Amino acid sequence: MQTNGRARGSSTPVIAPHSGWRYASDMGRPREFVEESLLDHAQEIFWVRGYDQTKIEDIAAVSGVGNGSIYAAYGSKLGLFLRVFERYCAERVRIVRSIVESHRGGFQSAVAHYLHSIVEDCTAHPDRRGCMMVRSLAELSTRFPEVAAIGLRSTAQMERVLAARIEQARAEGELSVDQERVGPLSAHIVLVSQGLISLSRGVVPASRLHAIAEESSRLTAGSLAHA
Repeated sequence: MQTNGRARGSSTPVIAPHSGWRYASDMGRPREFVEESLLDHAQEIFWVRGYDQTKIEDIAAVSGVGNGSIYAAYGSKLGLFLRVFERYCAERVRIVRSIVESHRGGFQSAVAHYLHSIVEDCTAHPDRRGCMMVRSLAELSTRFPEVAAIGLRSTAQMERVLAARIEQARAEGELSVDQERVGPLSAHIVLVSQGLISLSRGVVPASRLHAIAEESSRLTAGSLAHA
């Protein structure tokens, strides 16, 4: 077993147990494991089943990583979930940034592109599982302050991405909106996207979600455009 933090013959980082971590039970010395693979498996289970219906044993079974290794690395189910949740939210911020910054066109078109892209993303799973970030905030934020903190921080990052696009439209003379309204407007657009995600978990067809996205972009941008 390698002790330099990387698996033998691989450049992929591995998690090695720290001497200060406690064990959930006396199961011997946990082995090293590739963290990204474990987190991928854990994310899938947490996302589909939810936090309360997930057991460490379930994740151990599908990941091939022993219970002792998981507890030694993360301390508890909550510790593992927070690592998964933070990684998931960071990826959602990256997706929002990519959608917004890759678009070329006017502001209304940019908002429509963003909302339509979110609809396409959240309806891509056949089981309509929605967004793990939105779902977890609704279910866990009042119980676990860490979940609320990660979610609020990620939402604020998304809002800053949209705010930058609004500022661009203001600078180009496309929007007539005062500086103090930029923040609330960016928050509104993110809120609409989260509402679409929530609706996507039900029986609302994708065509209906796209229609809402189109109308929302028209109302949001059209009312602020210079005549």
